Amino acid sequence: MAGMVHAATSTVRLVTLEYPPYIQTSDGSLDGVAVRVVSRTFAKLGYDVEIEVLPWARALYQVRTGLADGIFTIFKTPEREAFLDYSQQVLFQQGIRFVHRPDVSLSEDAIQSFNFGAYSVCVINQVSYGSRMDAALAQNQFDQVFRLTRAPQCLRMLESGRARLWLSNHFGARALVNQLDMKDVVEINPHPIEDTPSYIAFSKVQELSALRDQLDQALADMKATGEYQAIIDDFFND
Repeated sequence: MAGMVHAATSTVRLVTLEYPPYIQTSDGSLDGVAVRVVSRTFAKLGYDVEIEVLPWARALYQVRTGLADGIFTIFKTPEREAFLDYSQQVLFQQGIRFVHRPDVSLSEDAIQSFNFGAYSVCVINQVSYGSRMDAALAQNQFDQVFRLTRAPQCLRMLESGRARLWLSNHFGARALVNQLDMKDVVEINPHPIEDTPSYIAFSKVQELSALRDQLDQALADMKATGEYQAIIDDFFND
């Protein structure tokens, strides 16, 4: 079976997207809090990991077709469960927030009632933002939806006024706003939309359910001993 090849070589090929602070590249070097957690977990199982950062749609294609073994960090949807074996352990709980310019008013009531008809929004193509928000996007509940490939493009659309809102993971938005020195240009709305669990998932084509189960146990052990939280704390204290 395909899964046995990777057991023999002790290398697992993973794909992901540029998603600071979870996955980030700088001067050709790959880092990020999710990269550190995933790499440490596989190392405890005796595996090396080869991680490639791709546009999200291409990353999904690679795990769907078996060109890659796994993908992270990924939200769970029924469509994706058809071709992915998800970990049982949550990799990260990700809070989804709106980002906008200070002159854009978006109340907590509007967020709670999902009253977005007056707002254009920028999102990353084929990224899930949780079941309720995914449904709002699919049902055209926004004035206009811009689907781009990279988060910095959405920030630039806010800066220019072409889009009024950007949907993002809270930590990811905070990291990117700091990185691009845009704290005086945009703000992260304080009202959460949804907290959504994200996972690592494996290509069903590669038949790696046994590896998934091993990873679940290792990740559960790391959470129980405090090692998981220590990796997160070390990253943000660097």
